[in-house]
Amino acid sequence: MIMKKNILILLISCLSIAGYSQGTNVSRPNKLESGNPFGKKLSFGVSWNQYWGTIEGSNLPETYFSKPCIGYNLLIQYYPVSFLGIGIGGGFQQRGAGIITPDKSGGSFTHPWETPVGDPDSTYRRRIRYNALELPVTILLRMPKDIIQGVRPSAAVGLAFVRSRAVHDFFFSVEDGFHIDKLVTQDYASRDLATQFSIGADIDAGGGSVLQAHLVLTKGTKNVFALNQGDGRLESIGFRVAFLY
Repeated sequence: MIMKKNILILLISCLSIAGYSQGTNVSRPNKLESGNPFGKKLSFGVSWNQYWGTIEGSNLPETYFSKPCIGYNLLIQYYPVSFLGIGIGGGFQQRGAGIITPDKSGGSFTHPWETPVGDPDSTYRRRIRYNALELPVTILLRMPKDIIQGVRPSAAVGLAFVRSRAVHDFFFSVEDGFHIDKLVTQDYASRDLATQFSIGADIDAGGGSVLQAHLVLTKGTKNVFALNQGDGRLESIGFRVAFLY
């Protein structure tokens, strides 16, 4: 819940800053012209994605929690009309989840030679790192008029084709620095088809370019496990910041 509130605060802040900056330039015409990026049919750009991912399901082999997942996409957006378009992207995206492990040292702040007590590990050190190539194809919606000068609400809905390149089971050992990193690619499905929904705003960044800030929700449709370990789906929520020209 705290994570979702922080993301919402960030989006509101972006909109507020953009609204103020656009409002100070009252001489700019609010109509389609060569300098107005909302009048362009074809745009190219790049996005930075900061998500938090986990594995959800009813029959899971572990207890999972959300972990940070970074990524980027190259983007192409085509608007045949001002309010409706299609977007295609491609790039690298981390997925995965954190795993709560048994406490084998008697507690988070005790010595490793103490008798294990079997309590849940509050250090949250274990991660499943799912490195993938991602190809999102989305329908784009954008309000045809500004709500604040230079700012238009926008949204996207579609599918993301996911191809796993490698999956690592990583355990942080902060006491001695000898982290455990196991390659477990064979334990996880290599392909997924995810649904993706995003909502936010397109902001006139000047020079015919657009700064896009979106909240993004992605849900996998296929079982993430390859060896019948359980039945789970990769999910993530976070924000995407894109620059389009």
